Amino acid sequence: MKTLISVMVLLSAFLVGDGHRVPAQTTPPRIDTKLALAANKVRAGRTITASLIVEIPSGYHVNAHEPISKFALPTKIEVQVPEGYKLGPVLYPRALERRFDFTDERLGVYEKRAVIKFSLKIPSNERPGTATLKAILSYQSCSNQVCFPPKKQEATVVFKVT
Repeated sequence: MKTLISVMVLLSAFLVGDGHRVPAQTTPPRIDTKLALAANKVRAGRTITASLIVEIPSGYHVNAHEPISKFALPTKIEVQVPEGYKLGPVLYPRALERRFDFTDERLGVYEKRAVIKFSLKIPSNERPGTATLKAILSYQSCSNQVCFPPKKQEATVVFKVT
């Protein structure tokens, strides 16, 4: 009988686990994006600053624009501007260097919030009215244990040209 109880205790300890393991995150995180302009109104012929704000939930990260590892997929944006508008250089934030359970390599990542900035020159002959700016974010999110398939996400903002 003692042997049977001992086996049951050992079996239940095996099935319950050691209490120190953290379950792997198997669901991709919800990455929120917002495209924001320095002002809601801009004059024709002027330049305006824009930011794509990327919100990353705790416990997750996205690969940086320059992720260090040649195997990591970089975060990047494609900006679609109205005809005649000039897009300035895209400025990505500095990456954080981290090591994760799924690789021995260090990686460049963004955590919590990443702000990607660029400028937009409005043509001097632009007529007053509204215009739409679109940014498409391409990224790969990961937890500390696993990376998820790459995704694309769009963000738009409407502004007034005066």
